[in-house]
Amino acid sequence: MRATDRRRERLIIGAGGVLLIGSLFLPWADAGGARHSGWDLWTMADIYLTITGIVAIWAAITGGRFGLFRPDVSLNGATDLLGVVATVLLTWLVAFDYPDAAAREVGVFVALAAAVAVMGGAGRLRDAARRVAIPAHGRRRPTLEKSMGAVPPATGSASPAQHAHLSARRSGG
Repeated sequence: MRATDRRRERLIIGAGGVLLIGSLFLPWADAGGARHSGWDLWTMADIYLTITGIVAIWAAITGGRFGLFRPDVSLNGATDLLGVVATVLLTWLVAFDYPDAAAREVGVFVALAAAVAVMGGAGRLRDAARRVAIPAHGRRRPTLEKSMGAVPPATGSASPAQHAHLSARRSGG
């Protein structure tokens, strides 16, 4: 995968967001013959999952390159965080906080898979964006070795002045 080609991650995030919202309309619980959707079953988790789905779709459409309320918080990072919290929330609800005497239906498992897709896709997209890291002026950011003053292996040995500079920098002086 090329660093600039992020279509697969965007597709995963978008599909996860659509499935997360769509799963709320599917049956989540069967209690005594009465089926309940995700909207009927929860009071606040359904709102949170809807917000997560909308942000995931927004990140998939835009590529997540925009700041979200702050310039240092990208839409990809927010989508990743919301996906992680949605996955933990759904896991908790399924394992520990499911209504008594209610059988788990397909909707809850679709929602859990969608939350994992949002989390995984946004995490991969955020990592890919961090590796490319092209600032506004069009040049690539210096690598860690260049910013620390290290000599790249292809250039051979460093001059005595460069060695003294590196030693002073590493020792904190």
